[in-house]
Amino acid sequence: MSDPAKNLLDYQMAVQKMQQQYDPTNPNRFVKISQREDRSDFPISIWDKLWEKAFLQSWNGILINKGVFELSVYPMLVKELQPQTIIELGAWNGGSAIWFADLLAVFQIEGSVYSIDVDLSLLEDKAKADSRIHFIQGDCNHMSAFLTSDFLSSLPHPWLIVEDCHVNTAGILAYFHHNGLQSGDYFIVEDTNKMLAESWSDRWDDRQELDLIERKLDEVRNWLKDHEAEYLVDTYYLDMYGYNVSKNWNSVLRKF
Repeated sequence: MSDPAKNLLDYQMAVQKMQQQYDPTNPNRFVKISQREDRSDFPISIWDKLWEKAFLQSWNGILINKGVFELSVYPMLVKELQPQTIIELGAWNGGSAIWFADLLAVFQIEGSVYSIDVDLSLLEDKAKADSRIHFIQGDCNHMSAFLTSDFLSSLPHPWLIVEDCHVNTAGILAYFHHNGLQSGDYFIVEDTNKMLAESWSDRWDDRQELDLIERKLDEVRNWLKDHEAEYLVDTYYLDMYGYNVSKNWNSVLRKF
């Protein structure tokens, strides 16, 4: 027969251990990418099941292309960071931009959402009508054409930048590095899970985009070789459910 008092104590100790990991002063929370392995505690068989119907997830009546674990950890990050500016690269139908705007509202954060895509024709009417979101059309291969250094310098910090466009990953990192990223800002590269391309190969006809996704984490690693002391991996938001149990392996980065 279990001991309720012991069970409660074990639970409290587990919570305390997690809270210590969450503490931003904990030296074990933020690590260099060279200290991280490109693997996950979940095998591809589990990822296959998780992604099988992921595209059916919705938020407030609109499809939202986020992983099940990201739907859990992003709100905590937004609450902790209190971003004044959210920049999303890859708008798709506008669902995730609405989600980010709603998160700011829930936490009473006076921030702004900018969502960029090369083709804004896919936006849902609900997204187009949302005055809280600034949709910008632009090609992320040519960042300076639509996010000028002068414009970026006018945006308040902290920033939360989410790269979900699957092009020019290293170039985008470099562009924001030279144009405004400050200590405390976050840069997240989505879809760096190396099992994605293999898992989606039977569901996705665009082989070129799958190849880009397959290379994303390598691009992040290669760029960080010269910057890994400036951009550390936040293990709290990556390993909450197990090592790299996320669509975003080793790519939740905080600027120091």
